[in-house]
Amino acid sequence: MRTLAASGDTWGISGPAFLLTYVLFAALAIGATIVVRRALTRGPAPQTLLPLTDPMLVALLRGGPTLAVPTAIAALRSRHLVAAVPSGGIVASRPTAEGLGPVEAATLRAVASGRTRPWTILADGNVQAAISAAWFRLERDGLVPSARRRTYYRLAGLAPVPVLLLGIARFVAGVAGGKPVGVLTVLLATLFVVELVFLLVSPPLTTRAGRAAVRQEVRRHEHLRPSYRPAWGAYGSSGAAMGVALFGTASLTAADPAFAVAAGIPSAGATGSPHYSSDSSGSSCSSSSSCASSTLGGSSSSCSSSSSSCSSSSSSCSSSSSSSSSGSSCGG
Repeated sequence: MRTLAASGDTWGISGPAFLLTYVLFAALAIGATIVVRRALTRGPAPQTLLPLTDPMLVALLRGGPTLAVPTAIAALRSRHLVAAVPSGGIVASRPTAEGLGPVEAATLRAVASGRTRPWTILADGNVQAAISAAWFRLERDGLVPSARRRTYYRLAGLAPVPVLLLGIARFVAGVAGGKPVGVLTVLLATLFVVELVFLLVSPPLTTRAGRAAVRQEVRRHEHLRPSYRPAWGAYGSSGAAMGVALFGTASLTAADPAFAVAAGIPSAGATGSPHYSSDSSGSSCSSSSSCASSTLGGSSSSCSSSSSSCSSSSSSCSSSSSSSSSGSSCGG
């Protein structure tokens, strides 16, 4: 096999030598992207994680703002601070109460002000501000990636681009010189697909440490699973809220089905957020929300909600991950 440069070789580099070097560069670029992205979304070491005693933080890690509101409602319901009305929706027995967390307190004020459905509560400015503060706590503790890390995550996906451009330049030069470019074409197509995957995959909304923290809480609170029919009176408001945060709105439906239906909280399991929809006769619009990351300075964060048309809609903050592989061989 000829590996040394000869007269007529594109750029003075033989085809096999270029292909071998190109495969090496591509593998390094792909490997660097994977390593950097894993480092950016690792979070603190699992052995350093402290128990998550705040159900609201667990709810945000588990399902984002759309699960945080039902979690707050469950805590309020267990303390008899909210009740269902026959026509649908919930009402507050009083606008304030002692011993509530920021999100629960903001939710109670929103209900007292006339927001009777989960999606209208989620649109309340005070509720959004309280959720944003809780999200910032998760960022500070390394359980969710900050906006800066999410930006770096996306930028890391561009590492193969220079290698891809080099291959395209070699392809053009090879075609212009009448050289065979079949193997290079396969390598370019493979690298293009890998780069496309890198660009399309969004940064995960939780770090590996955040997911480990949730698994740890699931093990600690197995007794709150809806299938066990836990008595909320025995575990208090924090137990009721933790049950919804860990195992979804199915916990609220199992414990108080009439209230859940009247409140407009559909049952959803542990891996999903509730899908809100307006009642059959109402004209209210459903809303969707998404976890908005903090500013690049890492000083603030927000969980924003946006209105949708008068139809059921939902969204959840989910973690996604990807793995990329490439295979190539040198041709003559």
